[in-house]
Amino acid sequence: MSTEQIKSLVRHLLTAIGVFLTMFGIDKLIPVVEYLQGNLDGLFAAITTLVGIVMTILGFFKDKERWVKEEDQK
Repeated sequence: MSTEQIKSLVRHLLTAIGVFLTMFGIDKLIPVVEYLQGNLDGLFAAITTLVGIVMTILGFFKDKERWVKEEDQK
């Protein structure tokens, strides 16, 4: 899936969320959905950054042997 396809999918999901909020009478949250739709590129960049940070932290701590001294491994 390309980036444009993912953005299109997110736009459709946000539109569906807005429809459901309207159907259930939760109109107070509609401006939040509209804001997210208007700033989808920034939202996508923020999510990508957060995923990158999490992956970096997980990758840093994944290798347990890096914390063992060389003398202990022999």
